[in-house]
Amino acid sequence: MVLSLQHLSLSVPDLKEGADFYSAFGMNMSEGHSALGFRCDNKPDDEIVLVESGQKRKFNHISFASDAAGFAAIEGRLKDKNIELLSKPFKDAPDGLWFRDPDGNLVNVQEADIAARPAEPVPPVNRPGVIERSAQRGCPKPTIAARPRRLGHMILFTPSVPRQLQFYTEVLGMQISDTIVEEYGAFLRTAGDSDHHVVGFLHSNAPGFHHASFEMGSIDEAELGAMRLFGKGYKHAWGPGRHAIGSNYFHYFRDPWNGMAEYFFDIDYIPKDSEWEPAEWTKKDGMFLWSADGPPPPDFGKNYEAD
Repeated sequence: MVLSLQHLSLSVPDLKEGADFYSAFGMNMSEGHSALGFRCDNKPDDEIVLVESGQKRKFNHISFASDAAGFAAIEGRLKDKNIELLSKPFKDAPDGLWFRDPDGNLVNVQEADIAARPAEPVPPVNRPGVIERSAQRGCPKPTIAARPRRLGHMILFTPSVPRQLQFYTEVLGMQISDTIVEEYGAFLRTAGDSDHHVVGFLHSNAPGFHHASFEMGSIDEAELGAMRLFGKGYKHAWGPGRHAIGSNYFHYFRDPWNGMAEYFFDIDYIPKDSEWEPAEWTKKDGMFLWSADGPPPPDFGKNYEAD
């Protein structure tokens, strides 16, 4: 069964604009193969966003990792369901299983080690009745890195949330963490210890890419990253705020083609043996507890790939 999200791939009509956006977002860029690769500081050797050249911005593929037993189980389930195994889409693509989900999205499963998450020191915080920081300044220096640590999750549009749920749970062994009423949305975690969601689906009239989300070291880092993006002319999409589904703090930004990238901090974590009960949320209650600019804007759930 899949145990982690490895990377995602997008096509964009202008590679330089893609490079400029993800560099401003705080990621490290590499070149040298058929796509631009972007890495986070905590994964210096692994590209987690691949940006390829295309006629328009479009989702290309998603890649997961599994251990040997999970890989074999997935391969067997694909065979049992007569799902065609495909060749690698390009020369430098990772090995493993390549196939399409019911929406036609290209999916890769690799047999690979699960990346460790390096621990970082927790700054002392003063709160009512508890003084952890005394005689020292709490405001971080403006020179802190404000750079993503890792790719946490991504959300895709789908014409059928139930159909995608069935595929990703039955074939890839993912588990449902929470849903949104009227089959509008669902949030899935991996089979092992996992963030609240690694993949999510939102209803639309066609498949498409909604956003990818990257973990930051603090709320201060997220908002300093936002200031960096705004200083380079990139558009605010929604936030900052706090989701109810997943509990994470969020801030969303538009890329040059109306896709979105999110900074997040402090997401729910579900151990593999946890008796977690999925909840069904309304759109309003699930989307946010609070946000600096109120409810999501009208186009937050718009699938620009369907235009």
